[in-house]
Amino acid sequence: MSDRDDDFQSTNDHWEKEFLTQDSSYIGVPGKRYRCPKCSGLLLSKKGKNGAFWGCENYPSCDYTANDEEGRPVRAKKYFCPVCNSPLKRKSYKGNTFWGCVNYPECKVTLEDVEGRPASTKKYPCRACGHYLIRKKGPKGYFWGCIKYPECRHSLDDYNGLPVPRKTRR
Repeated sequence: MSDRDDDFQSTNDHWEKEFLTQDSSYIGVPGKRYRCPKCSGLLLSKKGKNGAFWGCENYPSCDYTANDEEGRPVRAKKYFCPVCNSPLKRKSYKGNTFWGCVNYPECKVTLEDVEGRPASTKKYPCRACGHYLIRKKGPKGYFWGCIKYPECRHSLDDYNGLPVPRKTRR
């Protein structure tokens, strides 16, 4: 190394030491920028009544939002009605949380909330009308009712999350 390089290095070291000894100095990880998939604007971390989320800087002309997971934007997963294929929306009523079809009252489908997701729509056939049964919670506990309620009122008892078939008469 030449004398000039030594002088530069010592000046550089002196500047770094002086900077780091200041009370207001902070060295952090550079921030990462996320682009809006709708309009290519920047996504900004925001606080709302339900916690942190990400929103487009071009709001209100762009209404894109995403959930905040560990400081990163993650688009909320959409769930669809098993009968009419419209989106399901998470709702609360009298302390119970459930998922209901956005086409209510035309479509009266409701699904139980399981850890922030609608209950599995595993298909158990309805013997009365041919559609299928879903697990519901009533005043006396859980039961399985037809997805086409109130047109079809067929129901079965629940045992550990599974429908209990009634014995057929002979």
